[in-house]
Amino acid sequence: MVEQLRDLCLVCNRARATCFCKYAKPFATKTRFLILIHPKEFKRQRTGTGRMTRLSLENSELWVGEDFSHHERLNTTLEDPAYEPLLLFPGETALNLSTAAFPITQGGRSPLVIILDATWQSARKMLRLSQNLQSLRRISFAASGISRFVIKRQPNAAALSTIEAAYRILEIFDENHVEALAGKHHGLMETLGAIVDFQLRCAADPNLPSHRRGKKVLAAQ
Repeated sequence: MVEQLRDLCLVCNRARATCFCKYAKPFATKTRFLILIHPKEFKRQRTGTGRMTRLSLENSELWVGEDFSHHERLNTTLEDPAYEPLLLFPGETALNLSTAAFPITQGGRSPLVIILDATWQSARKMLRLSQNLQSLRRISFAASGISRFVIKRQPNAAALSTIEAAYRILEIFDENHVEALAGKHHGLMETLGAIVDFQLRCAADPNLPSHRRGKKVLAAQ
Protein backbone atom coordinates (compact mmCIF):
# COMPACT_ATOMS: atom_id res chain seq x y z
CA MET A 1 0.00 0.00 0.00
CA VAL A 2 2.84 2.39 0.90
CA GLU A 3 4.59 1.63 -2.38
CA GLN A 4 1.38 2.33 -4.29
CA LEU A 5 1.02 5.74 -2.60
CA ARG A 6 4.64 6.58 -3.33
CA ASP A 7 4.07 5.80 -6.99
CA LEU A 8 0.97 8.03 -7.18
CA CYS A 9 1.17 11.66 -8.24
CA LEU A 10 -0.73 13.59 -5.57
CA VAL A 11 -1.59 16.37 -8.02
CA CYS A 12 -3.22 14.57 -10.96
CA ASN A 13 -4.00 11.32 -9.03
CA ARG A 14 -2.29 9.12 -11.61
CA ALA A 15 0.69 6.78 -11.45
CA ARG A 16 3.89 8.78 -11.78
CA ALA A 17 4.76 6.88 -14.96
CA THR A 18 1.64 8.30 -16.63
CA CYS A 19 1.44 11.62 -14.77
CA PHE A 20 -0.44 14.38 -16.65
CA CYS A 21 1.16 17.31 -14.79
CA LYS A 22 3.82 17.82 -17.44
CA TYR A 23 1.11 18.85 -19.91
CA ALA A 24 -0.03 21.86 -17.87
CA LYS A 25 0.88 25.39 -19.04
CA PRO A 26 0.20 27.63 -16.01
CA PHE A 27 -0.81 31.26 -16.56
CA ALA A 28 -2.26 34.14 -14.57
CA THR A 29 -5.77 35.55 -14.88
CA LYS A 30 -7.67 38.43 -13.39
CA THR A 31 -10.59 36.06 -12.91
CA ARG A 32 -10.37 33.84 -9.86
CA PHE A 33 -11.61 30.27 -10.25
CA LEU A 34 -12.84 27.99 -7.48
CA ILE A 35 -13.19 24.36 -8.53
CA LEU A 36 -15.43 22.43 -6.15
CA ILE A 37 -14.91 18.74 -6.82
CA HIS A 38 -17.18 15.96 -5.62
CA PRO A 39 -15.42 13.33 -3.44
CA LYS A 40 -16.23 10.53 -5.89
CA GLU A 41 -14.67 12.50 -8.74
CA PHE A 42 -11.62 13.31 -6.63
CA LYS A 43 -10.97 9.74 -5.46
CA ARG A 44 -11.87 7.63 -8.47
CA GLN A 45 -11.43 9.72 -11.59
CA ARG A 46 -8.09 9.34 -13.37
CA THR A 47 -9.03 11.13 -16.59
CA GLY A 48 -10.98 14.06 -15.13
CA THR A 49 -9.74 17.55 -15.93
CA GLY A 50 -10.54 19.39 -12.68
CA ARG A 51 -7.05 18.88 -11.30
CA MET A 52 -5.41 19.95 -14.55
CA THR A 53 -7.59 23.07 -14.65
CA ARG A 54 -6.37 23.95 -11.17
CA LEU A 55 -2.77 23.30 -12.19
CA SER A 56 -3.13 25.45 -15.30
CA LEU A 57 -4.83 28.46 -13.68
CA GLU A 58 -2.54 30.19 -11.22
CA ASN A 59 -5.41 32.20 -9.74
CA SER A 60 -7.48 29.19 -8.71
CA GLU A 61 -8.23 26.78 -5.87
CA LEU A 62 -9.61 23.24 -5.82
CA TRP A 63 -11.62 22.06 -2.83
CA VAL A 64 -13.21 18.66 -2.25
CA GLY A 65 -16.66 18.21 -0.77
CA GLU A 66 -20.38 17.72 -1.26
CA ASP A 67 -21.95 20.22 1.13
CA PHE A 68 -19.97 23.47 1.15
CA SER A 69 -22.41 25.41 3.36
CA HIS A 70 -19.89 25.72 6.19
CA HIS A 71 -16.66 25.64 4.18
CA GLU A 72 -14.71 28.41 5.90
CA ARG A 73 -12.32 29.28 3.07
CA LEU A 74 -15.10 29.29 0.48
CA ASN A 75 -17.33 31.49 2.60
CA THR A 76 -14.47 33.90 3.29
CA THR A 77 -13.79 34.18 -0.44
CA LEU A 78 -17.46 34.66 -1.29
CA GLU A 79 -17.65 37.52 1.20
CA ASP A 80 -14.53 39.25 -0.14
CA PRO A 81 -15.66 42.61 -1.62
CA ALA A 82 -12.91 42.40 -4.24
CA TYR A 83 -14.83 39.65 -6.08
CA GLU A 84 -18.13 39.19 -7.90
CA PRO A 85 -19.16 35.53 -7.31
CA LEU A 86 -20.54 33.73 -10.39
CA LEU A 87 -21.66 30.09 -10.33
CA LEU A 88 -21.34 28.19 -13.60
CA PHE A 89 -24.64 26.32 -13.68
CA PRO A 90 -26.96 26.32 -16.71
CA GLY A 91 -30.64 27.06 -16.29
CA GLU A 92 -33.40 29.49 -17.13
CA THR A 93 -32.12 32.08 -14.64
CA ALA A 94 -28.46 31.83 -15.67
CA LEU A 95 -26.83 34.77 -17.41
CA ASN A 96 -25.68 33.67 -20.85
CA LEU A 97 -22.16 35.08 -21.16
CA SER A 98 -22.22 34.55 -24.93
CA THR A 99 -24.92 37.22 -25.34
CA ALA A 100 -24.48 39.27 -22.15
CA ALA A 101 -23.77 42.99 -22.12
CA PHE A 102 -20.40 43.63 -20.53
CA PRO A 103 -19.22 44.55 -17.96
CA ILE A 104 -21.04 41.95 -15.87
CA THR A 105 -19.39 42.94 -12.57
CA GLN A 106 -19.88 46.12 -10.57
CA GLY A 107 -17.60 48.49 -8.74
CA GLY A 108 -14.45 47.22 -10.43
CA ARG A 109 -14.74 43.82 -8.77
CA SER A 110 -13.02 40.85 -10.37
CA PRO A 111 -15.04 37.81 -11.47
CA LEU A 112 -14.99 34.88 -9.08
CA VAL A 113 -16.10 31.84 -11.09
CA ILE A 114 -17.21 28.74 -9.20
CA ILE A 115 -17.22 25.46 -11.16
CA LEU A 116 -18.72 22.23 -9.83
CA ASP A 117 -16.53 19.35 -10.98
CA ALA A 118 -18.85 16.35 -10.84
CA THR A 119 -21.37 14.37 -12.83
CA TRP A 120 -24.58 16.29 -13.51
CA GLN A 121 -26.41 14.25 -10.88
CA SER A 122 -23.72 14.90 -8.26
CA ALA A 123 -23.46 18.58 -9.21
CA ARG A 124 -27.19 19.06 -8.65
CA LYS A 125 -26.87 17.42 -5.24
CA MET A 126 -23.90 19.64 -4.35
CA LEU A 127 -25.95 22.70 -5.21
CA ARG A 128 -28.98 21.44 -3.30
CA LEU A 129 -26.91 20.79 -0.16
CA SER A 130 -24.71 23.92 -0.30
CA GLN A 131 -26.85 26.78 0.92
CA ASN A 132 -24.10 29.32 0.27
CA LEU A 133 -24.11 28.45 -3.44
CA GLN A 134 -27.86 28.61 -3.98
CA SER A 135 -28.11 32.41 -3.86
CA LEU A 136 -25.16 33.05 -6.16
CA ARG A 137 -25.64 34.63 -9.56
CA ARG A 138 -25.53 31.87 -12.15
CA ILE A 139 -23.82 31.98 -15.53
CA SER A 140 -23.75 29.82 -18.63
CA PHE A 141 -22.55 30.12 -22.22
CA ALA A 142 -23.70 29.01 -25.64
CA ALA A 143 -22.34 25.73 -26.92
CA SER A 144 -19.72 26.21 -29.61
CA GLY A 145 -19.29 22.56 -30.62
CA ILE A 146 -19.12 19.16 -29.03
CA SER A 147 -16.62 18.32 -26.32
CA ARG A 148 -13.08 17.47 -27.41
CA PHE A 149 -12.70 15.31 -24.30
CA VAL A 150 -13.54 12.20 -26.32
CA ILE A 151 -11.98 9.72 -23.87
CA LYS A 152 -14.83 10.29 -21.41
CA ARG A 153 -18.52 9.85 -22.10
CA GLN A 154 -20.49 13.10 -21.84
CA PRO A 155 -24.17 13.15 -20.78
CA ASN A 156 -25.18 15.19 -23.83
CA ALA A 157 -23.70 16.88 -26.89
CA ALA A 158 -23.48 20.27 -25.16
CA ALA A 159 -21.65 19.02 -22.05
CA LEU A 160 -18.02 20.04 -21.61
CA SER A 161 -15.18 19.00 -19.35
CA THR A 162 -14.06 21.36 -16.58
CA ILE A 163 -11.00 22.48 -18.51
CA GLU A 164 -13.11 23.25 -21.59
CA ALA A 165 -15.60 25.22 -19.49
CA ALA A 166 -12.81 27.33 -17.99
CA TYR A 167 -11.38 27.92 -21.45
CA ARG A 168 -14.75 29.01 -22.85
CA ILE A 169 -15.32 31.46 -20.00
CA LEU A 170 -11.87 32.96 -20.41
CA GLU A 171 -12.37 33.18 -24.17
CA ILE A 172 -15.54 35.22 -23.64
CA PHE A 173 -13.93 37.38 -20.97
CA ASP A 174 -10.94 38.01 -23.23
CA GLU A 175 -13.16 39.01 -26.15
CA ASN A 176 -14.99 41.47 -23.86
CA HIS A 177 -11.83 42.96 -22.31
CA VAL A 178 -12.40 41.51 -18.86
CA GLU A 179 -9.12 39.69 -19.43
CA ALA A 180 -6.05 40.51 -21.51
CA LEU A 181 -4.61 37.06 -22.01
CA ALA A 182 -2.76 37.47 -25.30
CA GLY A 183 -3.61 33.89 -26.23
CA LYS A 184 -2.26 32.28 -23.06
CA HIS A 185 -5.62 30.62 -22.35
CA HIS A 186 -5.22 28.47 -25.48
CA GLY A 187 -2.79 26.45 -23.39
CA LEU A 188 -5.83 24.91 -21.67
CA MET A 189 -6.94 23.30 -24.90
CA GLU A 190 -3.39 22.26 -25.71
CA THR A 191 -3.24 20.53 -22.33
CA LEU A 192 -6.54 18.79 -23.02
CA GLY A 193 -5.32 17.73 -26.46
CA ALA A 194 -2.16 16.23 -24.96
CA ILE A 195 -4.18 14.26 -22.39
CA VAL A 196 -6.58 12.91 -25.01
CA ASP A 197 -3.75 12.03 -27.38
CA PHE A 198 -1.89 10.17 -24.62
CA GLN A 199 -4.94 8.12 -23.66
CA LEU A 200 -5.72 7.26 -27.27
CA ARG A 201 -2.12 6.13 -27.85
CA CYS A 202 -2.29 4.01 -24.70
CA ALA A 203 -5.46 2.38 -25.98
CA ALA A 204 -3.77 1.49 -29.25
CA ASP A 205 -0.32 0.45 -28.00
CA PRO A 206 -0.07 -2.57 -25.64
CA ASN A 207 3.49 -1.56 -24.72
CA LEU A 208 2.40 1.69 -23.06
CA PRO A 209 1.69 1.58 -19.29
CA SER A 210 -1.99 2.57 -19.47
CA HIS A 211 -2.96 0.24 -22.30
CA ARG A 212 -5.68 -1.66 -20.43
CA ARG A 213 -7.13 1.48 -18.90
CA GLY A 214 -7.19 3.11 -22.31
CA LYS A 215 -9.16 0.22 -23.79
CA LYS A 216 -11.74 0.49 -21.03
CA VAL A 217 -12.10 4.22 -21.62
CA LEU A 218 -12.70 3.76 -25.33
CA ALA A 219 -15.12 0.90 -24.76
CA ALA A 220 -17.33 3.23 -22.76
CA GLN A 221 -17.90 5.59 -25.68
